[in-house]
Amino acid sequence: MAKHSKVANNANITNNVKTARIISVASQKGGVGKTATVTNMAVGLVSLGYKTAVIDMDAQGHIALSFGIEKSNLKKTIYDVLIGEVKMRDIKQTAFGVDLYLSNNSLSDLSPKVMAQLNSKQFPTPKYLLRNAIGQIRTRYDYILIDTSPSNDIPTMNSLLASTDIIIPVLPEGLSIDGIFDTLILIKNIQEQGAKVNVLGILPTMVQDHTNLHHVMLQDLRKRFAETPDIKVFDTVIKRAIRHGLAQTHGEPDIKKAPEYLSFVKEVLAIA
Repeated sequence: MAKHSKVANNANITNNVKTARIISVASQKGGVGKTATVTNMAVGLVSLGYKTAVIDMDAQGHIALSFGIEKSNLKKTIYDVLIGEVKMRDIKQTAFGVDLYLSNNSLSDLSPKVMAQLNSKQFPTPKYLLRNAIGQIRTRYDYILIDTSPSNDIPTMNSLLASTDIIIPVLPEGLSIDGIFDTLILIKNIQEQGAKVNVLGILPTMVQDHTNLHHVMLQDLRKRFAETPDIKVFDTVIKRAIRHGLAQTHGEPDIKKAPEYLSFVKEVLAIA
């Protein structure tokens, strides 16, 4: 398929200007495949012809590693954008057809920097720094994906408040499923504050076919949300596969080696 922008079909329209859908992949539980989901969604969208960007809002900086970029070599990151020292264009990198706005552990300094009383005049709305930064690039893309941390911190709040949509990945085990409800409570809180953000759905990840626990928990998960029409559990299931881990370890995402993620991207496109 020829690579071309499909922004007219899928983007939001504000004041007759087409703008990107902004999707955060979020969970209050770590180790559920957020970074893998963002990475494979991005290369999947690009393979289908969509102009796509990724913003890393996790201080671990694993998006850089997933795309084969050494995070220690980053001179400026999303942190520098958020505190107003540089523009988004100054930190943009491109790999595997995806535009990347990367982070490293400097992002851990964001909360103390912008929440300090001393800096209150400089940062009067510290939870909306990312939304303002995305305003610099929003008309350039069909989709902007945000990788988040599992913490209820300033970077995560910035991510959710900047988003149009949220995807919640879940490992079908007890603690991870509990993380869904913590995440939904957080989302409800920001919706009550006036944020217009939609939960696209819950994505089962790292599912093992041979594990009866996963089978039972996944069935229970679907049953639990079947009576909640505004919360969808995606039909697509991301199975635990060595090839996914190798792609991230080597920094070589390849959607041909992750067909479940391509199916997931198509499912998202059908409802987004």
